[in-house]
Amino acid sequence: MGLFDAGARGDGAEAELRDRVLTLPNAITALRLAGIPVFAWLVLGPAAYGAALALLVAIAASDWVDGYVARRFDQASRLGALLDPLVDRLLIVAALLTLLAAGIVPPALVVVLVTRDVLVVGGALVLFGGLAPMPVNRTGKAATAALFAGIALLLAAAWRDAPAVSAVAWTLTGAGTVAYYVAGLQYARKAWDLRRS
Repeated sequence: MGLFDAGARGDGAEAELRDRVLTLPNAITALRLAGIPVFAWLVLGPAAYGAALALLVAIAASDWVDGYVARRFDQASRLGALLDPLVDRLLIVAALLTLLAAGIVPPALVVVLVTRDVLVVGGALVLFGGLAPMPVNRTGKAATAALFAGIALLLAAAWRDAPAVSAVAWTLTGAGTVAYYVAGLQYARKAWDLRRS
């Protein structure tokens, strides 16, 4: 199961393209991945919340960019379909752990969201013996977008000490968490159907 939201880049027209590694979308994904530890350092090192927020937004927004480039220029790849959603998950988990270490979010939120990913990955390993791309669904996209927005706003609220922003952030994070579990159940059902067939 290509983990949660794989397939956002499209299928790719030919097997030859799907097996390519050196593509622009994959390079963008690699940059997104490299930005995650920089984000953590900005928050936990110099406490540069403004710069960290800008980087977080750039990493999250570039998720749409690499998908668009892959579809527009027919550069979808099997590697990209697997890595792109993995980077999304890593960004969410790393951002939550970073904000937890900074005292911005409670441990319960981290446990709830990480548990969902552990269940999905564990289910994929049990059913398929590994990870494979799974077509994206709207619930998964909405959940990821809400969580990205909620986490970014939680950081913004801590940076500016803005209770109103914090209220919006928690609303988005809560909605995203619920949608995240719903999407996980939808992917689990799809994976089970694939396994049976």
